Amino acid sequence: MLTLTERRRLVVAAAITLIAVPALLLASNNSSSSANTTSTLATAVSVAPADSEPAEPAFLPENNGSQAPEIITVNVPAPPSGSNVKGTASFIRWQGDLLGLRPCATPHALIGAIITVTNLNNGRSLECNNVSIQALPGNNIILIHTDVFLEIADLIDAPIPVQISF
Repeated sequence: MLTLTERRRLVVAAAITLIAVPALLLASNNSSSSANTTSTLATAVSVAPADSEPAEPAFLPENNGSQAPEIITVNVPAPPSGSNVKGTASFIRWQGDLLGLRPCATPHALIGAIITVTNLNNGRSLECNNVSIQALPGNNIILIHTDVFLEIADLIDAPIPVQISF
Protein backbone atom coordinates (compact mmCIF):
# COMPACT_ATOMS: atom_id res chain seq x y z
CA MET A 1 0.00 0.00 0.00
CA LEU A 2 1.14 3.54 -0.83
CA THR A 3 1.74 6.09 1.84
CA LEU A 4 0.04 9.48 1.86
CA THR A 5 3.17 11.21 0.54
CA GLU A 6 3.59 8.71 -2.30
CA ARG A 7 -0.08 9.13 -3.31
CA ARG A 8 0.33 12.91 -3.44
CA ARG A 9 3.47 12.57 -5.59
CA LEU A 10 1.64 10.20 -7.94
CA VAL A 11 -1.33 12.60 -8.32
CA VAL A 12 0.98 15.59 -9.00
CA ALA A 13 2.98 13.56 -11.58
CA ALA A 14 -0.23 12.43 -13.32
CA ALA A 15 -1.63 15.97 -13.41
CA ILE A 16 1.61 17.36 -14.87
CA THR A 17 1.68 14.57 -17.46
CA LEU A 18 -1.95 15.14 -18.48
CA ILE A 19 -1.34 18.86 -18.96
CA ALA A 20 2.23 18.89 -20.28
CA VAL A 21 2.09 16.11 -22.90
CA PRO A 22 -0.89 17.49 -24.92
CA ALA A 23 0.53 21.01 -24.66
CA LEU A 24 3.88 19.85 -26.08
CA LEU A 25 2.15 17.94 -28.88
CA LEU A 26 0.07 20.98 -29.84
CA ALA A 27 3.09 23.23 -29.73
CA SER A 28 5.08 20.90 -31.96
CA ASN A 29 2.17 20.60 -34.45
CA ASN A 30 1.73 24.37 -34.67
CA SER A 31 5.41 25.03 -35.21
CA SER A 32 5.70 22.47 -38.04
CA SER A 33 2.52 23.68 -39.78
CA SER A 34 3.61 27.30 -39.56
CA ALA A 35 6.97 26.33 -40.99
CA ASN A 36 5.24 24.53 -43.86
CA THR A 37 2.94 27.50 -44.41
CA THR A 38 5.85 29.88 -44.47
CA SER A 39 7.76 27.78 -46.95
CA THR A 40 4.66 27.35 -49.11
CA LEU A 41 4.01 31.06 -49.13
CA ALA A 42 7.62 31.80 -49.85
CA THR A 43 7.59 29.52 -52.89
CA ALA A 44 4.14 30.61 -54.12
CA VAL A 45 4.74 34.36 -54.12
CA SER A 46 6.76 35.68 -57.00
CA VAL A 47 7.69 39.27 -57.54
CA ALA A 48 7.61 40.61 -61.09
CA PRO A 49 10.37 42.94 -62.19
CA ALA A 50 9.37 46.62 -62.12
CA ASP A 51 10.04 47.17 -65.84
CA SER A 52 7.87 44.29 -67.16
CA GLU A 53 4.33 44.88 -68.50
CA PRO A 54 1.35 42.72 -67.55
CA ALA A 55 0.56 39.84 -69.88
CA GLU A 56 -2.54 39.95 -72.10
CA PRO A 57 -5.47 37.91 -70.77
CA ALA A 58 -5.70 34.60 -72.58
CA PHE A 59 -9.50 34.59 -72.88
CA LEU A 60 -10.03 37.98 -74.55
CA PRO A 61 -9.70 38.43 -78.31
CA GLU A 62 -7.35 41.02 -79.65
CA ASN A 63 -8.83 44.51 -79.64
CA ASN A 64 -8.96 45.65 -83.24
CA GLY A 65 -10.86 48.95 -83.44
CA SER A 66 -11.28 48.76 -87.24
CA GLN A 67 -13.66 45.79 -87.14
CA ALA A 68 -17.32 46.37 -86.42
CA PRO A 69 -19.09 43.92 -84.14
CA GLU A 70 -21.09 41.19 -85.80
CA ILE A 71 -24.81 41.65 -86.26
CA ILE A 72 -26.68 38.72 -84.82
CA THR A 73 -29.87 37.62 -86.49
CA VAL A 74 -32.47 36.26 -84.09
CA ASN A 75 -35.49 34.43 -85.42
CA VAL A 76 -38.62 35.20 -83.41
CA PRO A 77 -41.87 33.45 -84.18
CA ALA A 78 -44.63 35.66 -85.50
CA PRO A 79 -47.39 36.42 -83.05
CA PRO A 80 -50.50 34.38 -83.64
CA SER A 81 -53.00 36.25 -85.72
CA GLY A 82 -56.55 35.41 -86.58
CA SER A 83 -56.73 32.88 -83.75
CA ASN A 84 -60.07 32.01 -82.22
CA VAL A 85 -60.40 30.22 -78.89
CA LYS A 86 -63.65 29.19 -77.20
CA GLY A 87 -64.05 28.76 -73.46
CA THR A 88 -65.32 30.58 -70.39
CA ALA A 89 -64.61 34.07 -69.13
CA SER A 90 -64.80 35.64 -65.71
CA PHE A 91 -63.97 39.01 -64.17
CA ILE A 92 -61.34 40.48 -61.88
CA ARG A 93 -60.79 44.01 -60.59
CA TRP A 94 -57.34 45.43 -61.31
CA GLN A 95 -56.21 47.98 -58.73
CA GLY A 96 -54.55 51.31 -59.47
CA ASP A 97 -54.52 53.61 -62.45
CA LEU A 98 -55.29 51.70 -65.65
CA LEU A 99 -53.85 54.45 -67.88
CA GLY A 100 -56.70 54.20 -70.35
CA LEU A 101 -56.29 50.44 -70.79
CA ARG A 102 -59.18 48.05 -70.90
CA PRO A 103 -57.32 45.20 -69.21
CA CYS A 104 -57.86 41.50 -69.61
CA ALA A 105 -55.62 38.48 -69.12
CA THR A 106 -55.22 35.34 -71.18
CA PRO A 107 -52.31 32.98 -71.76
CA HIS A 108 -53.48 32.44 -75.35
CA ALA A 109 -52.29 35.81 -76.74
CA LEU A 110 -49.19 37.94 -76.42
CA ILE A 111 -48.97 40.73 -73.86
CA GLY A 112 -50.27 43.96 -75.37
CA ALA A 113 -52.47 42.21 -77.93
CA ILE A 114 -55.92 43.63 -78.53
CA ILE A 115 -58.41 40.84 -77.92
CA THR A 116 -62.01 40.74 -79.10
CA VAL A 117 -64.23 38.87 -76.62
CA THR A 118 -67.68 37.75 -77.78
CA ASN A 119 -70.29 36.50 -75.32
CA LEU A 120 -71.80 33.38 -76.93
CA ASN A 121 -75.02 33.69 -74.90
CA ASN A 122 -76.10 37.14 -76.12
CA GLY A 123 -73.72 38.04 -78.99
CA ARG A 124 -72.28 41.15 -77.31
CA SER A 125 -68.57 41.78 -77.82
CA LEU A 126 -65.81 44.00 -76.48
CA GLU A 127 -62.16 44.74 -77.09
CA CYS A 128 -59.54 44.65 -74.33
CA ASN A 129 -55.75 44.78 -73.91
CA ASN A 130 -53.96 41.62 -72.75
CA VAL A 131 -51.89 42.57 -69.70
CA SER A 132 -50.90 39.13 -68.38
CA ILE A 133 -50.12 35.70 -69.81
CA GLN A 134 -50.08 33.75 -66.53
CA ALA A 135 -52.17 30.64 -66.03
CA LEU A 136 -55.72 31.42 -64.99
CA PRO A 137 -57.74 29.92 -62.14
CA GLY A 138 -60.41 27.39 -62.98
CA ASN A 139 -61.24 26.57 -66.59
CA ASN A 140 -61.37 30.21 -67.69
CA ILE A 141 -59.57 31.18 -70.87
CA ILE A 142 -59.73 34.90 -70.08
CA LEU A 143 -60.19 37.23 -67.12
CA ILE A 144 -61.66 40.66 -67.88
CA HIS A 145 -61.59 43.81 -65.75
CA THR A 146 -64.88 44.21 -63.87
CA ASP A 147 -65.93 47.47 -65.54
CA VAL A 148 -65.21 46.07 -69.01
CA PHE A 149 -66.92 42.73 -68.27
CA LEU A 150 -70.17 44.61 -67.59
CA GLU A 151 -70.33 45.49 -71.32
CA ILE A 152 -71.04 41.88 -72.28
CA ALA A 153 -72.72 40.40 -69.17
CA ASP A 154 -73.79 40.98 -65.58
CA LEU A 155 -71.31 39.96 -62.90
CA ILE A 156 -73.72 37.39 -61.48
CA ASP A 157 -73.67 35.52 -64.83
CA ALA A 158 -69.95 34.74 -64.58
CA PRO A 159 -68.39 32.55 -65.80
CA ILE A 160 -69.85 32.99 -69.25
CA PRO A 161 -69.14 31.11 -72.52
CA VAL A 162 -67.05 33.27 -74.85
CA GLN A 163 -65.01 33.21 -77.98
CA ILE A 164 -61.83 35.26 -78.04
CA SER A 165 -60.06 36.35 -81.17
CA PHE A 166 -56.79 38.20 -81.55
